[in-house]
Amino acid sequence: MTERLTPFEAIFGRSGLAVAHFPGIEAALGPALEGLPDRERFLMLGAVGELMGELTPESGAGTAQIGLLAFHAFHRWRQGGADREATEPELRELFRLDPIGDWRFRAPAPAGYFRLPRHLVWVAGSPAEPVDGFFWTSGDPAVNAVDVLLALGVREGRPGVTVIELTSGPLPPEGHWGDIRARAAGADFDSVLPGGERLHGLSTAGEVLKLVSRLFWRHRADG
Repeated sequence: MTERLTPFEAIFGRSGLAVAHFPGIEAALGPALEGLPDRERFLMLGAVGELMGELTPESGAGTAQIGLLAFHAFHRWRQGGADREATEPELRELFRLDPIGDWRFRAPAPAGYFRLPRHLVWVAGSPAEPVDGFFWTSGDPAVNAVDVLLALGVREGRPGVTVIELTSGPLPPEGHWGDIRARAAGADFDSVLPGGERLHGLSTAGEVLKLVSRLFWRHRADG
């Protein structure tokens, strides 16, 4: 069976890009790394420009998305082993879970990658693509905000990945997004594919934050 690599491993790890570029970016940022990440400053660094030059095709297509991927991958690299993974039974349980109630949103680490079961969660599009997982970056894990980068269409032989970014707004009164109603019509997390009754889908930003909240709640340090 082919080893399943995360987008970080496939794009930055095995290629050597992380080792070649991320220490220099870290040194260039210096004290600016304390507190919440500053994406605009990150993307303006010359060291980041050198990395972008290796990642961006000659056509220049996808530059903005590549910048987002580099930003999240860098912060994931700084956290080392902060990655998480959900099993299929665990995720199916979280999709149908009763309200989780009182809990203050908190990321399990300042940054990392959360991998989902293969081909279980999909985002509609032309074509629809499966969600491999998501990067998160939150700076201090106690800060009640998070930047999420969904990674779609990760598969062997594909040179890149589709990414969708979401930045959270203020926390709801419950202290997290795990109990919100995220779809105006239909049940949250229902499939977005015709005939895909045993599959699940993400069609709103609220659903993404709801999923992230429930996963972080399940993987909380006191859980």
